[in-house]
Formats: sequence, structure tokens, C-alpha cells
Amino acid sequence: MRTIFIKLFMWFWLSTILSGAVFFLIAFNLRLSPLRDEHRRHMELQQQEVLGQALAIYGSTAAALSEKVGSTAAVDARQQSERGARPYLFAADGTPISPGVPPLLVAAVRSQLVGAAPPPGELRAVLVRVQGPSGREYLAAAEPHHAPPLPGAPPFRLPPHFWLQLVITLVISAAACYGLSWRLTAPVRRLRAAAQGLAAGDLGSRVQVSPRETGYELNDLGRDFNLMAGRIEKLVLAHKQLVRDASHELRSPLARLNVALGIARKETPHSAAGALDRIEYESDRLNLLITELLTLSKLEEGGEIEKGELDLVRLVEEVARHADFEACAGNRHVRFTSTVQVTLMANRELLSRALENVVRNAVKYTAEETAVEITLEREREEALIRVRDCGPGVPEGQLDDIFRPFYRVAEARDRKSGGTGIGLAIAEKTVALHGGAIAAHNLAEGGLEVEIRLPL
Repeated sequence: MRTIFIKLFMWFWLSTILSGAVFFLIAFNLRLSPLRDEHRRHMELQQQEVLGQALAIYGSTAAALSEKVGSTAAVDARQQSERGARPYLFAADGTPISPGVPPLLVAAVRSQLVGAAPPPGELRAVLVRVQGPSGREYLAAAEPHHAPPLPGAPPFRLPPHFWLQLVITLVISAAACYGLSWRLTAPVRRLRAAAQGLAAGDLGSRVQVSPRETGYELNDLGRDFNLMAGRIEKLVLAHKQLVRDASHELRSPLARLNVALGIARKETPHSAAGALDRIEYESDRLNLLITELLTLSKLEEGGEIEKGELDLVRLVEEVARHADFEACAGNRHVRFTSTVQVTLMANRELLSRALENVVRNAVKYTAEETAVEITLEREREEALIRVRDCGPGVPEGQLDDIFRPFYRVAEARDRKSGGTGIGLAIAEKTVALHGGAIAAHNLAEGGLEVEIRLPL
């Protein structure tokens, strides 16, 4: 539920389902209400018909008793023992004959005799005209009994094939919402892919935008991203070109400086030897810096590199031996251990220089009377090289930055140690060209460990 596509899809789909459910309930209620009203009217008519038949029977009997014995007490007593509406006998003019007639019923009967409709909310009686044995007319009336509906009311039933229709509706709505969400989030996916390509070093990465969709916010965002990426590409390429051109241009004056330095050694007195040695030392450092800058520029251009079968154990052992020879001058050592034989396709010159840069960097910062440990292992289809030193380590927040060109953990740290600040950057580019990865982390017991992984 974290991606904008999933959120849009779920919100669209839920909205469609909820609106469909509301519309269904409204439509079903509109369809069901008339049915219920019709059923209620039908039941009332049936009740009135049954009550009318009962009143006709009661009226005939009560009229006969009233004319014969002058009282309806016998039939009234019988009706009291029965459940339902209680009937009463009235004269033709609405005068009550049965005893105990409710006043409201009397008023309702008289109102209906004169043809007046009872006000809303007042009693409406059921009247039936009957004749006695003498031919005299009487009225049998009763208050309607508002009992609950009789069994047989239409139950709540779903329409035919409701569940099949529901499934079809859900599938169609899901497909429509999926397509709509996919189309709406397509510019975001294209923008993300272009941003990932730019972050990975592809300066030509761009977002595909449609010229017809001017004013569409996401499309305009992609167009602005392309403008930004184009500007960044121009700046980076101009920077690389400047470094490359400056490095080449410095080679000629540096070569002339070395020639002049050789002539000066022959023509100057012995007292100037110290100053000339210093000039030669700085000249060598400048030459090393130019060489590494040119190497870094070449590696940043990418492209295919020449590879051949390489015995990695022999290469690491050779690098460790040369580094140990140099480290002995500072009362330090380099040790290499390996229990496996590893062969891979690689460029020997580039990989050797990368390993030398990592190992020499470890030798510079390891403490005196300690050793730099180099191990070579095999993990599945990768060769793993670990270089450990006993130095001060690197702050956790700067472990990734040490592979950037000219980055220094502390002010003038590389200058004091004689480094150029490019060695680890060259190592990182070289390992990446071989399809591998390089990373650094601090050891719990102190020191820094650099891991180099190379695919076999």
C-alpha cells in the first residue's frame, strides 16, 4: 500500500464498490417500497372484507335478538369471549343499540352516515347494513383491528443471479480502475526510471514526455526534469573535459621542468642539493597526481575493457609483497592469507592498480608495529578480498564518501600522508567496471576494513 499506483487503484475500486452498493440499495428500496405498500393495502382490504363478513353475520343475529327479546346481550357476550374487533349494533340513524359502545365509535359512525370523512388521525369505523326479520334496517359497526400483518408478506429477496452479477461488476470495475490507475501513474514511473538512471551515472537518462499534453502537471514535471538533467550533463561533461585537458597540458611543462631540474643539478653547487631534491619530490607528486587524474577520467568514460584469464591469488600475493616491502620502512607489515584458488576474467593492470591503492591506503593509516591483513575467500560465485588495518578508522557517516575523488576525512589528512585523494576513487571505478562492488566499514576492535567483491 505504499506505492501511489496501489493507493490510486484501491481508492478508485473502493469508491466504485461503495457507490455501486449505495445505488443498488437505493434502487432496490425504490423497487421494494411500492411492493410493500401494495401488500399493505391488499392486507387491509382483506381484513376489511373478513371483518365485513363477520359484521354481516353479527348484525343479522343481533337484529333478530333485538326484535325478539329486545336485547343483544347474548350475542355481545359471545363476541367478548372471542379475539379480534368487537362489533356493535346501531339503528339506521346511528343510535347505539348494543350496550357499552365507545363514544369514539359512535361519533365515527354518525360522521360516516352523513358522508363526512373523519379528520386525519381519528377513528374510521367499518359499517355494514343489515336487515332484521321485520325488514327494519340496522347498522353493524366495529373499530378496525390494527393487528400485525398476516403471514405471507413478501420476504427480502435478492434479484435473480445477484451474486454472478456482483462478481462481474467487481471484475469490470477492478479492470477499469486498474487501467485508470496505471495510466495516471505512468508518468511517475517514467520519472522514477529516469531519476534512477541519472543517479547510476547515466547522464543521458531522460523522461519520455508527450508534446501534446502541455499543462498536465506530471508531464510538465518530466519536461522540467529533462531540462535539469541536460544542465547537469553539460556541467559534468565540461568538468571532466576541463580536468582531462588540464592534466594533458600539465604534462609538457612538467617534462620540461624535469629536464631543467637535471641541468640545474649539474650546474649548481652542492649546497643547493636540498632545494633541488625538494623540487624533484614535488615534481614527482605532481606527476603522480596527473597520472591518476588521467586514469580516473578514462575509467569514468566507461566502455568495454580488455579482460583476460587472471589468477587472483597470485595477483593479490604480488601486491601484498610489494606493499610489505614499502611498509617495512615505517615499521609496518602486510600479511596475505588465502585458502582457495580463484581465477576470473579481468584486466590485470587496472585491477592491480586498484588493489595497490586500497592496500597502500591501509598501510598509511595503520599504527606502527602493526600489520595490514589481506584475505581472499570465495563466497558462492564471488571472490571476496578483505583488507584490514589497525588505524583510527573512519566516522560512520563518511564511509561512503571516502571513495569520492579528493575527499578527505580530516583537513589535510591525505596531504600529510602524501596521498592525492584519488586512489580509492580509482579503485571504486575499476571494481565497478568489473561488475563488482567495494565497501568499507569500521571494525569493532578498531581499524578499517575494505571489502572488494568480484564476480567469478
